Amino acid sequence: MAKKILISFMGLLILVILAMWVSYTISVNKLEELTPEVRKNLPGDFITLEDGVISYYWKGPKNGDIVVLVHGLSTPKFVWDGNIDALTNEGYRVLAFDHFGRGFSDRPNINYDQALYIRELLGLLESFGINKPVSLVGYSMGGGIVVSFAAHHPERVKQLILIAPAGYVPQYSGLASLVLIPGLGDWLMTMVGKKTVMEAIRKEVKDGTAMPNMVEKFEEQFKYKGYLHSILSTMRHYPMNDLSEVYEKVGKLGIPTTAIWGTKDSTVPFEGASKVKAAIPQVKIYPIEGAEHSVTYARTSAVNKILVEVLKK
Repeated sequence: MAKKILISFMGLLILVILAMWVSYTISVNKLEELTPEVRKNLPGDFITLEDGVISYYWKGPKNGDIVVLVHGLSTPKFVWDGNIDALTNEGYRVLAFDHFGRGFSDRPNINYDQALYIRELLGLLESFGINKPVSLVGYSMGGGIVVSFAAHHPERVKQLILIAPAGYVPQYSGLASLVLIPGLGDWLMTMVGKKTVMEAIRKEVKDGTAMPNMVEKFEEQFKYKGYLHSILSTMRHYPMNDLSEVYEKVGKLGIPTTAIWGTKDSTVPFEGASKVKAAIPQVKIYPIEGAEHSVTYARTSAVNKILVEVLKK
């Protein structure tokens, strides 16, 4: 009897796995490849680095001090749309780009780890012939990236401006923790990842905390293969919750650092500011009362005022 039950269970399990594999394959195959021909009709400029093609743009006067904007986990360079003019109007030369896997950049089938993001930023600066120190502005995971970059290449950094930076984020829980499981996580991310992201963006637009065109812009990047893979791989390989080593190194190096943080942030809780302060004693923290993780684009006026003030120092 027990043997029959076991055989029935194994048969059912195989059917479930097969059904998951079929649905996963169908969903992935519906997506487009981001080819050179496709990019001819996409906005922005493109440059080839060691790991593939990066989508970017420069704005502002060519002789202005350089500010590099580094976005976070899921929202590509359009997350800065509300901040660019405030910087260029002050005479800054601004570089914004899509991380590998996001926006219109290549989606290489590699581990999206700390080393990749450091290599990506270094490759951009080298490719553009930028040798003097620049100001780096990092939002969310981008905050962790610029801290890591500064710890490894301090000679290239003039100052750091962190916006709700990763590095001391709580461990993944609930559905987010399930996507870390090989196989199951890939299926979950493919089948419900887009729905989850789009529901969150639509809610922000409805609440008036996100630009109306963000829905359209997210839909555009979802058309191409590899976006959800890059998110999943980053969740598995990038240490969002423990970048204490690089934070402490930046603190010892004395690199000028600012942190802008919403006090109601539930994604990267404001409580993490005390840990950033402990690791980087020279950091100056600017709380934005009542702001959530969407602070960069939901509270653009407040963020832009701080950005300009800090950059002018």
